[in-house]
Amino acid sequence: MPKTRSEDFSSRALTKNIIFSVITFMLNMFISFYITPTITSRFGEETYGYLKLSNDLTSYAALFSVALNSMASRFIMLERSRGNHAKAQEYFSSVGVANTILAAIFVIPALLCVQYLDRLFEISPAMVFEVKLTYALTFTNFLTQLFFSIFSNCYYITNTLYLQSLRTSQASILNAVTVLSLFFFIGPKLHYVVYGTLAATLFTVAANVFYTRRLTPDLRFHFRDFRFRSVWTILSSGIWNSITQLSNLLTTQLDLLITNIFIGSETMGVLAVAKTVPNVIVNFNATIANVFCPNLMRLYAEGDGEGLKKAAKSAMRFMCLFVTIPNAILLVMGTEFFRLWVPEQPAEVCAAMAVLTVVNSCITGPLHPLYQVFTITNKVRENSLVMICYGFVSLAVIYFLLKTTSLGVYAILLTNLVGSLLVASFYHLPYSAKYIGLSRWAFFPEEGKSLLSFALVSGIALLVRQVIDPGASWLAWFGAAIATAILGFVCNLFLILAKEDRRTLREKIAGKLGALRGKER
Repeated sequence: MPKTRSEDFSSRALTKNIIFSVITFMLNMFISFYITPTITSRFGEETYGYLKLSNDLTSYAALFSVALNSMASRFIMLERSRGNHAKAQEYFSSVGVANTILAAIFVIPALLCVQYLDRLFEISPAMVFEVKLTYALTFTNFLTQLFFSIFSNCYYITNTLYLQSLRTSQASILNAVTVLSLFFFIGPKLHYVVYGTLAATLFTVAANVFYTRRLTPDLRFHFRDFRFRSVWTILSSGIWNSITQLSNLLTTQLDLLITNIFIGSETMGVLAVAKTVPNVIVNFNATIANVFCPNLMRLYAEGDGEGLKKAAKSAMRFMCLFVTIPNAILLVMGTEFFRLWVPEQPAEVCAAMAVLTVVNSCITGPLHPLYQVFTITNKVRENSLVMICYGFVSLAVIYFLLKTTSLGVYAILLTNLVGSLLVASFYHLPYSAKYIGLSRWAFFPEEGKSLLSFALVSGIALLVRQVIDPGASWLAWFGAAIATAILGFVCNLFLILAKEDRRTLREKIAGKLGALRGKER
């Protein structure tokens, strides 16, 4: 049966979304991998830890805005899909006004935090001004993003995330150029990193406003369209996303703060360095998963239950293609990577911390697209209650282990690892299937394939390192990593993808090659 015009557009949009998402990931990875050793070698790992902690603090503040902004695109998209443009406009403007009020409220605690920062944390006297300026710029960047966040929904609503990824790629280039120029022409400063981020944010805001007018001309921000009932409708659903985000904060974003308080700022700095690679991998997984979300939302809005089930399983399989490869490379070649990248840091310790932080993504990575199921089926309350219970139990276990054992920072990492696997296996996997009308066991085969893939790719990495010594040089390390990635990807194509998926992939590649040959002629 030939594809409909809607399916063809969705397929082309998905391909573009993935391509530009990968480009954005590569650029952000380059920035992170250049800045980290520069900062740690110039200021020490402790100061780098405070840079990471500043971003975590904005995540804490974002809890208050997640309830509104995480569900805004859902309500706007559903109303537009149903032809209720006036209601969509009402949601759009109401969220915009609410964000303006929130941004104004956050100014006061941000100023107080910066003013008394040296009383909240132990900071070297020589670095107090530098760290305070860094935090002030970080908060400014956060408030700017919050104020204009409503304009970022246009890509999701119109399933043109590739445009967002393209602009994000350009913003990443601007970020890199700004930071590198400041470092090269003036000298390394901690707050220069945030100057680059702020420049990228301002560019992104301008692009979002432009594309909102171009892609969704029916949506305009007007104070007169503000309705409290629209804000309350979104908040009543979105409040549960805030609770889920609070759980994520308790389990993944408090680790630096807990380490600083209970163990020490030096260990916090080492952990911050070790988490750089896992953060890149997790962000990559989330970026790839995000491109499937608009299609899942569209199928749900159109009432295509069978299409939604098929798309969810296909999204999981495509995620499995990618998630196991970086984990296997980190497991087998992580120590050599850290020894080459940050030679002044304990490589074995960094590698162990990194693996414990991210290896759970072999299970949770393929689940990323399924998290959207809880949003589109409006089952966020159930998900949030499970996640907040998990978050507080995890925090209690960490406190108990820190007080009664000598595990130190590993108590934090192991608790988060085991807890995330339990929640994924006993809740997210079975119930995401249940909520879209599938058997609770429907998604377990894909997870089994992911684990097999991780074992297979790890074996390939071990064989590759017998031929290429990854610790000899950067060239050797990247050669071994690339060889592992290519061989692992080819094996995953046959281990993970269904025949229909491989046929679709071949057709896409053949179509692109045919188009290129046509242009050459």
